[in-house]
Amino acid sequence: MILIFDYFETIALTKVMDFNLGLKPLWEKHYKDKCSFEDISAFGDELYGKLQEYHKKGLEYAFVKDELPEYAAKYGGDVIKMTVEEEAEFLMHCNVMENMPHIPEALEEFEKMGIPMYVLSNSGFTAEALSILLEKLGIRKYFKKIWSSADFGKIKPSKEFFDMAINNALADNPTETKENIVFVGDTYNTDVKGANDAGIDVIWLNHKGEENRDNLKVCSISDTRELVECVKRRGESLHSTIG
Repeated sequence: MILIFDYFETIALTKVMDFNLGLKPLWEKHYKDKCSFEDISAFGDELYGKLQEYHKKGLEYAFVKDELPEYAAKYGGDVIKMTVEEEAEFLMHCNVMENMPHIPEALEEFEKMGIPMYVLSNSGFTAEALSILLEKLGIRKYFKKIWSSADFGKIKPSKEFFDMAINNALADNPTETKENIVFVGDTYNTDVKGANDAGIDVIWLNHKGEENRDNLKVCSISDTRELVECVKRRGESLHSTIG
């Protein structure tokens, strides 16, 4: 079996999300002499609208590659060159995160079971920046690779994005097959439908008790405490099928 996890609200829980908390130090360092914080904050809201338009088209609007040049074009000066560490710091200012409940224990159990694990995330921040945050949370060690839409250019439920992850995971694990891949995610439209359309099984962390509107093939759980048992049942089913 191979497990591919969604990132936000699946393995990492967002306690606080406020873009201005990251924008404020960026403004103080680069734009304080060019505009007021109220001005740049309003422009940030405008760019968020642009991000939403990109997402409607299935595209990602990456923070470093796409958004930072917009500030230089608006207020002058060179485009800000961010290191991966600086990008991760910005992300951590904007998003106060902690591990999802019971996820570290589940990941530890899956590692003992010998299950290779990956992360596939819709995020405007690069996989390297997301990786740094997982290091801070103490769970990066469990994942062989992390993929972000900021690097790929398209967002889930894009079949191309899922196929990229699936093909890479299978290349890493040549004894496995696509039928043995399970995606774990919390969002119906992007995670559940996307994984189904890509032809892999899904464990849906259905925190909100939403309806499976399309009667898709899915193992729905309401709490991360159920995750290990659900994966074990899936593994037993695979063994019985092979047997």
